[in-house]
Amino acid sequence: MKALVVHYSESNNTQKLAQAIASGLGTQPVSLESVQPGSVADYDLICIGTPVQYGAPARKVRDFVERMPAMPGKKAAAFCTMHMFGASNTIEALKTMLEAKGMVFLGGCSALGWSRLVGNFGPRIFNRGRPNREELDRATEFGRSLLAKVEPAPVETARANGSAGATSALHP
Repeated sequence: MKALVVHYSESNNTQKLAQAIASGLGTQPVSLESVQPGSVADYDLICIGTPVQYGAPARKVRDFVERMPAMPGKKAAAFCTMHMFGASNTIEALKTMLEAKGMVFLGGCSALGWSRLVGNFGPRIFNRGRPNREELDRATEFGRSLLAKVEPAPVETARANGSAGATSALHP
C-alpha cells in the first residue's frame, strides 16, 4: 500500500500533525508545494492537511484538490490545525471535494495549533505548545487506523488439500 501525506503549513503546526500521521502510516510527509496534483493518482491513500483559514481549508489546499485528477475508488483522509474552531467545517469541505473526485473518504483528524493573532489590542499568543504530545499521539494513532482500513486483514482459508485446521494468510 502506497500512502501520501501531503500538507500545507504556514506555522509548522500542520506539518507537525502531518509528521505524526505519516509515522502511523510508515511513510514521510511532503509539503503541498513539492507535489504535482496529477502525481497523486500513483497512491492508494492520500491524506491532505491544511490549517483552518476563515473556517475552511486554506485556499492553496482547495486549489490543489481542485487540480487533482478524478480517482474513483482511491482512499482519502484529511487533517487540519486551528486556532479555536473550524475543524469540522474544514474536514467536511475536504471530504466533499475528495468525494467529488470519486474517492472514498476514510475520516479526519484535527488539533489545536500555536497561533498569534493581531487584533485591536496588539499581538495575542494562543495555544502555546500546541499541537501537544497527546494530540500528536492521537494523530499517529489516526495514521495507524487509516492503514488498517486500507490494508485488508489476513483471511484464513483451508488448504487446497482439504486438511482440517490448516490455514494460510491471503493478501489480495
